[in-house]
Amino acid sequence: MMNERLKLAKNLLKNDGVIFVSIDDNEQAYLKVLMDEIFGEENFVTNFIWQKKSGGGLNKLIYEGHEYILCYSKNNYNFCLSEKNKKMSGFIKYKDKNNNSFFINSDIIRNNFGKKDNKFEHRNKAYEDLSKEDKEKWNLKLDNKNYILVPFKKEPGKHLVAKIFNDERKTTYSIIKLPFTFVSGIWTKDGNNEVDSLNIDFQNPKPIQLIMHLLDLHSNKNARVLDFFAGSGTTGHAILALNQEDGGNRTFTLVTNNENQIGISVCYERLYRINNGVGTKNEADFDWINKNEAYLNNLNVYDLKYFNTNPIEIDNNEIKEVFTKMLIDFNNTSQSNLFDNNQRELLINLSTLKSIEKKE
Repeated sequence: MMNERLKLAKNLLKNDGVIFVSIDDNEQAYLKVLMDEIFGEENFVTNFIWQKKSGGGLNKLIYEGHEYILCYSKNNYNFCLSEKNKKMSGFIKYKDKNNNSFFINSDIIRNNFGKKDNKFEHRNKAYEDLSKEDKEKWNLKLDNKNYILVPFKKEPGKHLVAKIFNDERKTTYSIIKLPFTFVSGIWTKDGNNEVDSLNIDFQNPKPIQLIMHLLDLHSNKNARVLDFFAGSGTTGHAILALNQEDGGNRTFTLVTNNENQIGISVCYERLYRINNGVGTKNEADFDWINKNEAYLNNLNVYDLKYFNTNPIEIDNNEIKEVFTKMLIDFNNTSQSNLFDNNQRELLINLSTLKSIEKKE
């Protein structure tokens, strides 16, 4: 199921789109391999480690208070980091003589391109990926007093950079992504407090600030966001809050079932309350409305129609007719009047050999 859903997600993504998948320790390694296969290893952006609990766990040898959030782009060359995140992430903005802007991680500059005496010390070391404002300007030089950075080759997933000193000696570095990006200071208890303030009964939802942080990585303030597992509706809440904060016009589509009333009583009820300032039954006895103003956005709710997808049902006359027609199509008329348990596997095998008929 995970494989099929990820393939569908890739098809739905725009060329500059990204996907975030939250996972725990048990499936993280497998998911990374699967997403490398589907999205391409060259489109791996980072693996966020979200420290979701603070303190505790001192009686354990290993403290498990985190989750992973894998991030991939549809196409890394089209993915653009937001200006705000470049500044927050410690990027230094450089301008060349033509006033073109480049963003380079300050740690790279300070630790690995700083002193001339250390020019051979960090050979073959892996560093954080260089981010650029415009990939078409990537072949220009960056001059910073003691050295010049000259990007001279581009490969999927990495950039090769030469450091040239005034004496013309050169050192080549392979600049690649660090495997993890840490997200801390946003706790699970924050998510619990948020749904509690709305009088919504749901355990351990993701905090709004976490989703806002992830959404804010992308520069598109008009993005369309799809959440396959809506849960308590945190993604929708985060988008409304982020739009209010930065003037964006992001929209969202949340998909959920209604197991244990999670779709109606939790997800929809939460979004209804923050948009209207009252509950679906006109309740106004929740703390959130005393500290916030309703977002006053419209919600469109669509129901799903379910179909029986079982390949065979013995007492289903329509399936029997299909089976008989398949046998006739394969010139096996002698068996066309039979339909019993022994024919199940045969029908499944036959169905894989026939193309799907298109109805005009």
